[in-house]
Parts: sequence; C-alpha cells; structure tokens
Amino acid sequence: MDAKIAFTVISVIALVILRYTIKLANRYWFRPKNIEKRLRELGLKGNPYRIIFGDAKDVVAMRRQLTSKPMELSDDITPRILPYQRLMAQKYGKKFFIWFGTKLRLTIMDPVLVKEILSRPNEFRKPKNDKMGEVLAGGLFSSDGNTWTKHKKILNPSFHMDKLKNMVPSIVESCLEMMAKWNMALASKESVEMDMMPEIETLLNYVMCKTVVTGEISEETKKIYQLRITVNQQSGKLAKFMFFPGWWHLPFQEVKIMKAAHNETQSLVKKIVTRRLGEMKNGASNKGDILSLMLEAYQDEASGVSLHDVIEECRSFHFVGPESTTRSQIWMMYLLAKHPEWQERARQEVFKVFGDKKPNMEGLHQLKIVTMIMYEALRLYPPTGIFHRSISRETKLGDMVLPAWIQVTIPITLMHHDPDIWGKDATQFNPERFAEGVFNSKMQLLTFTGGPRKCTGQSMAVVIHKTVIATLLQGFSFELSPSYLHAPKHSFLLTPLHGMKLLVRKFA
Repeated sequence: MDAKIAFTVISVIALVILRYTIKLANRYWFRPKNIEKRLRELGLKGNPYRIIFGDAKDVVAMRRQLTSKPMELSDDITPRILPYQRLMAQKYGKKFFIWFGTKLRLTIMDPVLVKEILSRPNEFRKPKNDKMGEVLAGGLFSSDGNTWTKHKKILNPSFHMDKLKNMVPSIVESCLEMMAKWNMALASKESVEMDMMPEIETLLNYVMCKTVVTGEISEETKKIYQLRITVNQQSGKLAKFMFFPGWWHLPFQEVKIMKAAHNETQSLVKKIVTRRLGEMKNGASNKGDILSLMLEAYQDEASGVSLHDVIEECRSFHFVGPESTTRSQIWMMYLLAKHPEWQERARQEVFKVFGDKKPNMEGLHQLKIVTMIMYEALRLYPPTGIFHRSISRETKLGDMVLPAWIQVTIPITLMHHDPDIWGKDATQFNPERFAEGVFNSKMQLLTFTGGPRKCTGQSMAVVIHKTVIATLLQGFSFELSPSYLHAPKHSFLLTPLHGMKLLVRKFA
C-alpha cells in the first residue's frame, strides 16, 4: 500500500514537473521561435531569438555606453536616444523586429502604416500588464477600450478652449513671479547662469496643478512633486530588469524604492481626493478641474466611475501632464538659446503682437514664428521617443497578416529624424518646414501620437508653450552657458542629463 501511495505521489510530482517544463519550454522557446518563423515568412527581418533575454541586454548595454558621456552640440540625437533601433533600421530597413525578452516588438517606420495603426486603437491597443507604464503614467494615458472612452468624455471639459483661455492669465502671472526672481538675481549683473530644468519644472508643476488637476497647491501636491522625481530616477535604473517576467516582484532595492514612492503617492492623492469629495458634499462648487469632474462622475452612480478611478486619473495627471510639458519646454529653451537669430525673430513677433502688454489667447493665435519654433522643437526633441501597441489576435496591417501576441513599436525620434520623411536637413533645426502648418501628406509629427487616441492635452500643451515663450522673451534673452553639457537621455521622457544651463540677460 505504501509503495502504491509513493508511486502515485511520485507520478503526480513528475506530471507537475513535466507540465511546468513544457509550459516553460513553450514560453521561452517554442512560442518565440514560431512567431519569428511567421514574421520571416512575411519578409520581415531581425536578429534570431536568443533565449530569455533576446536583444534586451544589447539594447541596455548600447544605450548605457552611448549615454555615459556628453555628445557634441548636435540635434542629431538618434544615435544616443535609440541607438539599437537606429542600428537595426540601417541593417534591416523601415520594418524590423527586436526581441525584448520573450516579447517580439515589430518596429514600424513607414508613415502610411503608422497612420493606419493609430487609426485603429481597438485593434492596436496599449500593452497590458505594463507595470512601469502604470506607475509612470496610468489613468487615461494607459487605459483602453470603454474605460478610456468614458474617462475621456468626463475629462474633455478641462481642455475646452474657453477653459484654456482662462488659463493664460494664470500662466502669465506664474511666469512673471519667476521672472521677478530672475531680475533680483540680475540686479547688479549683466548676466547670470541658471539651470532652466528646476526653474521650468517648478513653474509648470504649479501651473498644471492649479489650473488643470486639483485647483490648488497643497502640502500633498508639493510632496507628490518630490515623489515624482524619485519615481523618474528609479525608472531609468530599472530598465535592466524589465525584460524579466514579474520584475515588479523582484527583491531589488531599486524596485523597493519605486514601490514605496508609488504607494506613498497613491496615499497622498487619496487624501486630496477625499478632502475635495467632502467639500463637494458640503456644497462646494465644481471648479472645472480634473478632480472635480471625476468626483462629479463618481457621485453619479450611473457613470460607473469608482473612487479608485478618480484617484488614478488625478495621480496620472500629476505625473504625466507637468512632466511631458516641462521636458518639451526645456528643449524649446535650448533651441532658442542655440539659435539667437530665431530667438530674435520670435521676440520681434511677440512685441509686434503684444507690445509690452501681457500675452492673451487672441494674440497667441497670431504667433506664427513662435508656433513654427515650437513644432520644430517637438519634432527634434519629442518628450516620448518610442511607444508600443499590442495585438491579441491575428491582425491585418497593410498587406501583412501579423500573428497574435506581438507588440508593434513606433520609434518617434527615429521617424522625426528620417530624411525620407522630413528631407535632407531632417537632423537640423529648421522651423521653416512648418511655415505652412503642422502636417502635409507626407510629414507626420508624432509628438502627440495621432488618430482617435491622440493626446487629450495637446491643445493645452500648445497654449502653455506659446504663453511661456512669449512672456519670457518680453523680458529676457538667453544663450547657452559655456558650462552646458549636451546630454539628452531618454528615461521615460527625454531629459537633459546634466540640466539646461543657460546665460540669462535682461532684454533692454
């Protein structure tokens, strides 16, 4: 009897081990190799699959090597920002695949196919189980399907033109407060070196929180701002772990710090949300910001909005809104400082439209040169260098039928610097390319993505950028400091690794 029991136990254990072994073999070898075979049959090229890591270790190592020191003062940043993808494009063309662990990422640089992908969000969806995306963005930025549609409809009033028009005076006043501090620093000096990174970051964090997200600056929002910096720093350190399945549960210090910052942020946002909910229940009016709109929907049982939804949207806009807008603004300041002739043209336009009066919405629409500079900066230095979409079943794209469970990758920075799309001067600063508008039949600015899922805050970002540029140019001139080190680095968003040191002078 004991022998029979022992035999049964051993047999069960053996079957479990065999089943688990088959599952692992399928996950880490047979399924990836089958997908690779399918793509090669379509004429697509890439490196052969390598078990567990794929190309991921090479991607991380190449980027680490090329960002270990500053680069020359050039706007051709693709060799530094997406070096492995650039190498693969040179080797295999505009369509190629990269292995990120066991996940195949099909990279598409064909503008026609990219437009098709963006126009079909229900088929090409945001990747699921993307813990890094959830922590760094979340909410509307990471959701899909009915959740995204419902939340976007609720939040749309925050980005209507009348709301944006009312934002302009607040943006101007915030700029003037910052400029008053600059004037004090310049009281007895011809010029002063300033790192624009913390200056602009503080400015836009204040503007976004006050006018869009929570309608107030509190101790909680200040703490969230500091936690956001911690999360961003950790995201770069965690890149080396992200191709491991379940990396979020690994017992590494970097993961622990990220988790702690994420959890504390959620607690602080919940405190803000709960306080505002109590105020609204006691008769406080809807302030028209994101928090009020989400709480109003939450109190309507028919909306299906949970308190968790409210917290997530509030948290995500605290993170993504100020972050992406700050990065774009920083690179605009860099290009204005680097190209004094365009800075002067923009300043003359600002004075022609506003004189010495404060910028307003009506005048912003007349700033053609400022707008051209803004879009050229967004082209050369897009805050997000790459984005991914997933398909869960066989999907037709162009003349290809793609297998299920792959990701499609759009390398924004590579496409924005592609001479086949933007001309021979694609890697050079030339705002004239936008003299006739943002788009034509071939050019495709992907900074705000496109299609039905284009960035909800696009109009708001444009208003903020133009208002800040116009206000600053009325009072100051800028040039690159001799101590400035050109070191763009992509860590979730494109950031100047050593800050943005400019020489600031009063404009006489």
